[in-house]
Amino acid sequence: MRGLAIALPPLLTFLILIWIVSGINSYVIQPISSVVRYGIARAVQNDRVRPASNLVRADGLPGLPHCERNYYVSAVDRTAFLETIAKADASTREKTIEDVRRRLEEKDGPSYFRFGDDAVPYSDYREVIERVGPFQLPKSSTGIYMDLTTTRFFPNLLNLTIVAVVISFAAVYSIGRIVTHRLGAWIAFKTGAFVTGVPLVGEIYSAVKHVTDFFLTAHEHKNHRVVAVEYPRPGIWSLAFVTGEAMVECSRAAGEPLVNVLIPSAPLPFAGYTMNVKQSELVNLNMTMEQAIQYVMSCGVITPTAIAPTPTVLVNGATESPTIPGQNAQPAF
Repeated sequence: MRGLAIALPPLLTFLILIWIVSGINSYVIQPISSVVRYGIARAVQNDRVRPASNLVRADGLPGLPHCERNYYVSAVDRTAFLETIAKADASTREKTIEDVRRRLEEKDGPSYFRFGDDAVPYSDYREVIERVGPFQLPKSSTGIYMDLTTTRFFPNLLNLTIVAVVISFAAVYSIGRIVTHRLGAWIAFKTGAFVTGVPLVGEIYSAVKHVTDFFLTAHEHKNHRVVAVEYPRPGIWSLAFVTGEAMVECSRAAGEPLVNVLIPSAPLPFAGYTMNVKQSELVNLNMTMEQAIQYVMSCGVITPTAIAPTPTVLVNGATESPTIPGQNAQPAF
């Protein structure tokens, strides 16, 4: 048991970090990396790709690796190569054919491989197919250069990932700076209003935005605080987040003000139960939102140290330091 107590915390921490990093990589880093590769591929493609309609099949010319004679050259080059081979006598014919083949295989040579309406230089096509194989070969010229971007412009995938991470941080920071200005705030408001107006998507977006704003935005509103509430029965205190005013009908039926509270479910602070609770039944906790989230995620193991209030003098002269229900005044460790 002692061994588990020592081994499990770093192991679970490592697994949680792996899960978080995997999610960020799948839904943030990889899409941004694909956008970067696509942008570079389109820029390179404009200089390298030729229209296939301006080329002819290489009938009569030597076969090339990975495509045999299924490649294209210009009509002028094909005529010139055929004449060169035809002029060679029997003793030099094989050498002449090999020379033509080397010319066709040269980097930036006259041979092309066709992808739809586009023709990619044979050297680029060969570089990709030798690395990924025929079954994973991209189906378009843009895909060819997206693959080449990774190897030609970045020594390895780590460098491309670093670029994607930097772009992610720069984008988030830029958005934060932009929305602090009047024009940026107006654009954000109009974008949010447009998304909210889309059926079904608007309802999901509004709910997600309210939750993220509650946890990620600095609040000064009196209702955004951490409290304790007697749940699931009197005498048992549970931590809760006050999220706003309760429904008017419920407050009217109760005959006094109610507030909405989220009672989190450990170890996930963002999941739990939403309830309408009487304002008078809440106990305000001297705890920040970050401390409350840490408390829930640790299943109560990490308890914030409360600032001790002034001791109460009892009748016999002893002193008593009152504590807030549901909060330990001593550190967890």
